Amino acid sequence: MAPHRATPAVVVLLAAALAVLPGPTGCSTFTNPRDPGDVNSNQVVANHPGQLAPPISDSLAAALAKPTGPVACPKNILAVSGGGQYAAYNAGLVVGWTESGSRPKFDVVTGVSSGAIVACYAFLGERYDPNLTRFFTQTRRRDLFVFRPAVELFRNGSLASSKRLEELIANEVNDCFLFDLREAHKEGRRLYLGSTNARTRRLTVWDVGAIACSDRPDAGELVRKVVMASIAYPGILPPATFDIEVNGKRFEEEHVDGGAVSQAFIRLGPGGGRPAAGVTGWLTGSNLYAMAAGKLHPPRAEGKLNILSRIGGSISGSLYALYRAELTGMYAFCGVSGMQYHLIAIPEDAEVPDNSMSFEVEAMRRLYTLGHQAAKGGIPWRTTPPGTEPGEEEQPIGPEVFAPAKKR
Repeated sequence: MAPHRATPAVVVLLAAALAVLPGPTGCSTFTNPRDPGDVNSNQVVANHPGQLAPPISDSLAAALAKPTGPVACPKNILAVSGGGQYAAYNAGLVVGWTESGSRPKFDVVTGVSSGAIVACYAFLGERYDPNLTRFFTQTRRRDLFVFRPAVELFRNGSLASSKRLEELIANEVNDCFLFDLREAHKEGRRLYLGSTNARTRRLTVWDVGAIACSDRPDAGELVRKVVMASIAYPGILPPATFDIEVNGKRFEEEHVDGGAVSQAFIRLGPGGGRPAAGVTGWLTGSNLYAMAAGKLHPPRAEGKLNILSRIGGSISGSLYALYRAELTGMYAFCGVSGMQYHLIAIPEDAEVPDNSMSFEVEAMRRLYTLGHQAAKGGIPWRTTPPGTEPGEEEQPIGPEVFAPAKKR
């Protein structure tokens, strides 16, 4: 999950963006923009078999009753959120899950932001657990990016260069990685990563295995670029650019961290769509596992609040709220489709770094260990959405909390 305490420089950039809302934001760097009536490139790369069924309008109560249609082959779906260095917790969960002996083979894995890295390795299977451990216990911020605002701000519209991260992704997404990805895709399994289209400001879902299996000579390069797009934190890193062709027209499209618009998402893969309108329970026997790289609620702000902390806190709070809403939507979808809902997040009483973007090795190792220990004996999944457990509901506040009125 992307929520974190923003660095001052990022907050200044976000404040500048907020100042011009709700008008157009700065997206003027595109070349050959599409006409409003043109096909959205999202339709080309994302509207493939396996998309979610049309919006659910059925009564959830009715959906939870006896299934009304045929039950598809059971699926195991893993949805991994982003969260900067907090994703080390999910990395530990996955490895500990393997060691518990109860980890399933995933039919579909989705990921955004730093969760894209976890998603890739989790999708490829247990043999990649050492890679997952190494990445989230040894990677330092200097391995990802170096702040050079004086140069990069005018060159790429960012505060840091993406060169080191690109080199790291090239090393991770190597020939062996791509071979295993293609084999998994041929089996009918699917890996979906999300990025934010900078022009439409909507989520783009990339079918990574399909891209790897294409006959394009640059297929491997495109897979690496999709991973880069999913984790390119806006403002800090420059966007990933893609040459797109739609209806015979070519143009350049920019993509950044998918966590900007979606903290986590699900797709069903081949054969998972609703067989007919009104049918419920068609995925009975299937499982959705949602891993939150963070807590479900932001930590309490300490110290004196100033303009930067207020703006950063509001943005962070909005992202936490977005993820809780998405988790509730996933729960509703599970109720309609018949899937079993499983959710895990960093415990509210756990100590975590204030800034998810600091990438401190010791902090990441502690988070990894926390997740690893939680999973070794069997992950303590909750089966309810956020806000529904005892003590989680926000209680109305009456006049009793106010200090006595001052006498006039």
